Amino acid sequence: MKKIQQLDPRWIAVLLLLTSGVFVFVLPLLKTESPLLGILLISVIIFLAAYNISRRLILIGLIAIFIEVGTRTTDFKVLNYLAVVTTNLFLIYIVGNVVLDMMRQRSVTLFTLVEAVNGYLLMGIMFISLVAYCELTFPGAYLFKGEESIDLVYYTIVTLTTVGYGDIIPQIPIAKSLSMIIAISGQFYIAVVVAIIVGKFASKN
Repeated sequence: MKKIQQLDPRWIAVLLLLTSGVFVFVLPLLKTESPLLGILLISVIIFLAAYNISRRLILIGLIAIFIEVGTRTTDFKVLNYLAVVTTNLFLIYIVGNVVLDMMRQRSVTLFTLVEAVNGYLLMGIMFISLVAYCELTFPGAYLFKGEESIDLVYYTIVTLTTVGYGDIIPQIPIAKSLSMIIAISGQFYIAVVVAIIVGKFASKN
């Protein structure tokens, strides 16, 4: 346990960046029907994201993930809903902490940039989870063709960046509201992060 506590936060941030990148950009391409790899990756992401904040958060996040997955195909819809909410509140809290950490840093370093990208990817993962749950709960919430695993990930990230190609369209009010929240959150995050980084970089000169 002592060895784990001595891990360098910078290495944790790099590992989080790599794992989040694999989850968002590589995993959907594998088109695997088994959710095991996805569960493993999201569990590692939760561990790494919560490592520098609180050990209790790690346990809460992991429990929420396994309850969410375990109850997805059962009649325990309330428990599944609570697990999804818990997981996403956890990710919101993590993203907030990443932004606060950047605000506390006195100078912009490579570690600051890694944290900024981590926060953005974590927010994307949070919204991917919400979009997937929306489609699972309300089949036909999104109009799209192809493999669900890649299309919903693609749709979420494209909406987060406000590119909006229009090839996937939300069909019901809750899906439309979620899409607006994703777009606004993406723009807000970019504006805040850029302002922080530029402000701290300018203060050095």
